[in-house]
Amino acid sequence: MLYKKLERLIKSRVSDLVLSDQSESSSSMDDHISFTLLLSQQLPIVEQELSSFVTKLMITDKDQQRYYFSSSDYTEKQQNLVGLDDQIKTLKEWIWHPISNVLVTSVVGMTGIGKTTLVKQVYSDPLVIDEFEIRLFVQIGPHYNQWEEIQLLVLNQLGVVPSDDQVLVNHLLWEALSSQKYLIVLDDVWADVWHELQYGGFPHNGKGSRVIVMSQIQSYYIRPKVILLPLLKDDQSWKLLRETALTPEEQCSRELEKIGKKIARNCEGLPAAIIQVGEDLRGKSFHEWQALSEKEDPLIIKRDDDIPLSKALYFSYMMLPQYLKLCFLYMGVFPKYYGIFRSKLIKLWVSEGLLYPYPRLTSIEEIAGQYLDLLIYRSIVLREKQASIDIEKTKKCRLHFTFRSLCVNEAKSEKFFHILKKYTDCKPEKMRSHQRLCVHNNIVLGFRQVHEWMESVLDVRSLLCFGPKQQYPVVLPMCFRLLKIIDALAIRFYEFPLQILALVHLTYLAITCDGDVPNSISKLWNLQVLIFCRHHNIKLSNGPIYLPIEVWKMKKLKQLYCMGFDLPAPPEEDSHLILENLLTVSGVSVHSCTMEVLSRMPNLMRIAIQIEPAHDSIETFSFSSHFVSLYQYFESIKYVVVNPNLMSQVVPCVPNFPVDILKISLSGSGFPWKNLRAIAALPNLTVLKLRWYACCGPEWKTSDGQFPRLEVLLLEDLDIEHWQSDGKPFPWLRQVIVRHCYKLKTMPDRFESVELLELDDCNLSFVKKMRKWRSPSGDEAKIRSSDTDL
Repeated sequence: MLYKKLERLIKSRVSDLVLSDQSESSSSMDDHISFTLLLSQQLPIVEQELSSFVTKLMITDKDQQRYYFSSSDYTEKQQNLVGLDDQIKTLKEWIWHPISNVLVTSVVGMTGIGKTTLVKQVYSDPLVIDEFEIRLFVQIGPHYNQWEEIQLLVLNQLGVVPSDDQVLVNHLLWEALSSQKYLIVLDDVWADVWHELQYGGFPHNGKGSRVIVMSQIQSYYIRPKVILLPLLKDDQSWKLLRETALTPEEQCSRELEKIGKKIARNCEGLPAAIIQVGEDLRGKSFHEWQALSEKEDPLIIKRDDDIPLSKALYFSYMMLPQYLKLCFLYMGVFPKYYGIFRSKLIKLWVSEGLLYPYPRLTSIEEIAGQYLDLLIYRSIVLREKQASIDIEKTKKCRLHFTFRSLCVNEAKSEKFFHILKKYTDCKPEKMRSHQRLCVHNNIVLGFRQVHEWMESVLDVRSLLCFGPKQQYPVVLPMCFRLLKIIDALAIRFYEFPLQILALVHLTYLAITCDGDVPNSISKLWNLQVLIFCRHHNIKLSNGPIYLPIEVWKMKKLKQLYCMGFDLPAPPEEDSHLILENLLTVSGVSVHSCTMEVLSRMPNLMRIAIQIEPAHDSIETFSFSSHFVSLYQYFESIKYVVVNPNLMSQVVPCVPNFPVDILKISLSGSGFPWKNLRAIAALPNLTVLKLRWYACCGPEWKTSDGQFPRLEVLLLEDLDIEHWQSDGKPFPWLRQVIVRHCYKLKTMPDRFESVELLELDDCNLSFVKKMRKWRSPSGDEAKIRSSDTDL
């Protein structure tokens, strides 16, 4: 495409200027004039091409009609409900609850999970039919994106002649429903109508009326009562697959059952996918079952497939706002089953330039986080692990194989990225015109022919090596002059590859290397993210190992992860060397926490510090006072004492923390429990994680007024025996996690606000006692143990 050629032209010229001596010879001036002339000729044509590209991606009303595929169009296949007994029970209890004043509930889940099937079963229950005077099942769909349009649909089914006057429409709806007990189901809702539903959309007539809303989208701003449908477990998946693929008369041998369970597991618990696969397997031979079980995905999801599930999934993608489509497609660069950390995904999105900051609003990283949350709320991205500071956010996520398959195939047709898994994937004609190469099998980089082929590819901007880690080094191709992203943590280097220093457009660099960072690292003046890991964390010196002082010239740096390295003190005479954009520093020791260093990072928000008692004097904990004097607001501080002496107290007193800090993580520090009083008084502390000998002693006493804003508490690998509480500490505590505290016998059994208690491999008698624990909403503790008797 022309705009790609133009971009390559400009960036190649920038590379030449940066890497050359920029002499003022006549030849260089001629080159400059030629470049300017060529650029002026190409620019007028770019606007037309970009306009055509944007138009191609926009969804129109005609597109909606073409691609729309209602969930009700394939619910006939899902008459057998498997694994949803708890959700049916919850829905019925709400319907029959005599005093519940909750009028509206929503049933939410990804495409094909069984929303319509579940609700129809409850809706058609004879007891429900007899109970409600009015029952309506209203199919909405994306065409009706205003509350007023939905009201008119309901009135139409009620047989009421609608009006053009909105005030009269509201009156007619209330008049028709206010005197009777009604059950209204709104199926396949895409519009954001939660505010209207919550505040006066339908009359609260005191007769036990109910409204059920089915949607793929959770309310982002208002949280009504929500029933989230889960994916099926492995045994449930096999049950559904067997019922679909085999008739009751057909025998299922042990060998076929073993293969069938593998196929069912590969469907990742989505009922519609299992049913489709089951239908495809009807009447098939053992060898055909076996061949399917060996494929990466049991189904391939493409844009123009006639499979009902493919149509529904593609429509979900088409309905994404344009600013979310590219972010969603980008998630396909990760291998199947890859757990995607929020922080990594956001860094990549930002470095790729997929987002643009809104003027005078939040940072671009915060915008990226909001985009990820929206994809999760739209049931397109699956949440694997929630964040600790804000448990409404996701720390780790993944794609279901169906959406990932759609991602990969869409990306292939749009030339958005190309995946290298086999030797044949690396041929020039397959890589050409792709800006992102995703290496899912790092062994292919060991072939000389592959490197020769890659030299003929000019447009690559990102090289992402997410394959399994290699024990032995392979050569990373450095022939792509316009690279912006290199993520090669899975590839081992003995020494820092100096060829990288010529890649002046890099914004993101993540490598594993046993050597040192070269002094000329500052040539990468565009770099925003630097992640530098060692293959072996072996400290060869008794003192600190510093990054080159030139790192202070990297003014665009936002994230710095450098395990085993420290930041050197900046030159006093160069007071202008300030890393104003640096937000995160991780892997450094206390030697990076001097006033000289910290004062040159005025906007630092997060830091993780390694403390080695063999090298770092205990007195170095005086550095904590620098944080207090330099920063009032701070997001996260993590202290890890490496190899502490468990026979003696490591730290005599708790370090100081910024008054408005949100999260503290401690490990190996050996604080006496009584010394946590200073932390307990922090007014805005939200998350406290105490790991591996962070505190020592048999008893922890908490008292009234302590931890006024704490929401998440983790206790892991501690020798505590009794946790006692007087009064009402922790008024906002929502989540308590206790792991591997084998001596713990007692803890407060009642916190008014705790919604989740997790116990992982703790004392047997303590675990049995805590089985009686219930949250205010009646939830039991989540208990995991290696003891099979539990």
